Amino acid sequence: MTVASAPVELLLVDGNADLAESVQLLLQTRGWVVHVALDAATAMTLVEQHPIALAFIAISLPDVDGYMLARRLRAAQRPCVLIALTGYGHADDRRRALDAGFDDHVLKPATLAQLEAVVTRYVRSP
Repeated sequence: MTVASAPVELLLVDGNADLAESVQLLLQTRGWVVHVALDAATAMTLVEQHPIALAFIAISLPDVDGYMLARRLRAAQRPCVLIALTGYGHADDRRRALDAGFDDHVLKPATLAQLEAVVTRYVRSP
């Protein structure tokens, strides 16, 4: 008898609802469960309620910025991989993201292939 494994759960945090929904639908085509938060407060709740393996987090959010959200998640010792998904692409922006606790920095607009590569690089599928 084979035991079914749980699907990989991802979190997408972006204040742009249309963009978030589009990216969610794309990522779901790969078989991942994708939760969406439009603000940092909702993101914190989702991370507490679900076994999130990886979170794509925009830097510009309506309540606090993505840097602060990353710091809060690290302070809460949430074990998920944090990826800054942002339009800010200078070397200083990447350094700032890594300093805030992100594991990686991906520029918007990212293609499905780029997002998939990030997930497969950091998350071991069951």
